[in-house]
Amino acid sequence: MKTILLAVLLVPGATWAAETASFLTVGAGARALGMGGAYSALGEDADSLYWNPAGLARLERKDVAASHTELFAPSRHDYLAYAHPTTMGTFAGAFTYLSQGSLDGRDALGHPTGSYQASDSAASFGYARKTEWADLGASIKYLRSHIGSTEAQGAALDLGARRSLDALVVGLAARNIGPGLKYENQRNDLPLRLAAGAAYKLVGGHAVVFELTNGPRGAGTDAAFGGEYQPMRNVMLRGGYTTQSAGGGSGFDAARGLTLGIGVTRERWRLDYAVLPMGELGTSHRFSLGGRF
Repeated sequence: MKTILLAVLLVPGATWAAETASFLTVGAGARALGMGGAYSALGEDADSLYWNPAGLARLERKDVAASHTELFAPSRHDYLAYAHPTTMGTFAGAFTYLSQGSLDGRDALGHPTGSYQASDSAASFGYARKTEWADLGASIKYLRSHIGSTEAQGAALDLGARRSLDALVVGLAARNIGPGLKYENQRNDLPLRLAAGAAYKLVGGHAVVFELTNGPRGAGTDAAFGGEYQPMRNVMLRGGYTTQSAGGGSGFDAARGLTLGIGVTRERWRLDYAVLPMGELGTSHRFSLGGRF
């Protein structure tokens, strides 16, 4: 059953009838995912290239981030990002790779046809800068997806804006704007996501976050909220909730939306971990390593 569900979640075009490249919605960075994925307003690191490129504008030092996720055998997700601030603004690049390993193929009657390989990748390049009224950012992505002998390529655009109002920060982001990917004679839309979020920074390094994300091509609207708490120096505890994984149920079903995380910083390096739900597939574990220099 898990093999079937994994294919539904990760094989392009399966998540929503009109969408492809669903690997673009997996998320990046254990810090963000530990707070339910509500990161469009709070993020000011290399992971912002995924959530809201405008967050790159606040970087004062070079920042690198790498994350690894073991989804469910044999699938894994890897993300690597680098951001470089200059006097002209911040430039950044990232690479995302989803490997689904070997999958079992079947024909229209359900008969086995042998195994095949499937993978997805994206190379992103972004830029952000401060303006008098807000931080602005944009990124362009080159996309490549292949299933067996079929391959598709394309491009997408992300846009973001972010404004600080003392302790309150608000952010807007539009992710995966583009014409979609074409497999043979069929073209499917990219998973366009429109996000609006807010973050309130508290004294002592704590923060509370909230975000609404809409998928106008059939994914609906999801809410996420969470926060991080610093109980001692160099240690952060995180928690959150997202309706994207809750399934709209109650009781134990609703508890599927809970996310948890922890982060440890040491001088210029940081290590983050998060555990989050993947619907009926259970839970996934995210690990991230970052540095600022």
